Amino acid sequence: MEPQLESPTTIWPFPFPEQDWEQTPPAVQSYLHTLRHEMDQLQDRVARLEARLNQDSTNSSRPPSSDSPYKKPRRRSGNSPPQRKGGGKPGHPGHRQVLMAPTHVEDLLPESCACGSGDFSLVRPYYTHQVVELPRIEMAVSHWVLHQGQCLACGRWCKASVPEAYTTGYGPRLSALMAELAGTYGNGRRMVQTFCSCVLGLSISLGAIQKVVDRVSQAIDPHYTLIATQARQAVVNYIDETPWYCGK
Repeated sequence: MEPQLESPTTIWPFPFPEQDWEQTPPAVQSYLHTLRHEMDQLQDRVARLEARLNQDSTNSSRPPSSDSPYKKPRRRSGNSPPQRKGGGKPGHPGHRQVLMAPTHVEDLLPESCACGSGDFSLVRPYYTHQVVELPRIEMAVSHWVLHQGQCLACGRWCKASVPEAYTTGYGPRLSALMAELAGTYGNGRRMVQTFCSCVLGLSISLGAIQKVVDRVSQAIDPHYTLIATQARQAVVNYIDETPWYCGK
């Protein structure tokens, strides 16, 4: 059956003159109508999916905890409060930088006065400008040289052994740092490897990093077990329904 043309009152849907449509074979007309119907369905589906993707606590019934922290919060339309200036609000106590114990002190004296004189009396400090810098990172490397010797009594050769606390080859502070990068901050093993190479100047394999993380996990497991026991015995507990966090 030949498809019927749309009513003259509607907008012509195709990007070619209506006269060309009249010269188009009926089979092609039917196919074009089918394609247009399918395209309308796809556009409607895309619009519904985009609307669902853009849902958050401001435009749906979803709780605020379900909002991703990587998206900027959207302001609700309507009677929204006026935007305030950034920074501390009136009455906020503020947080000044704390002066740390210095490892080096430089005294700066006035050089000359505007009048041209360079002689001063009653010279005393009036302000301390603090500069915080990361110290040069130099790895502390200890070589445990194992010796062997022949027993004078029986003639056997005896070898020294590495103390148990140093058998892993990586100290507790370095192990804790790698575990912190991998565990708390969620970096992959290759990212930890890059950090060790670029920042610490340490060449370490991915397998060695995994062994370090495993040892740290075993070391802190009793503490997590204790926390879990106390949480199960607590009268009141809480749970976070944030999907972006629980899914990681």
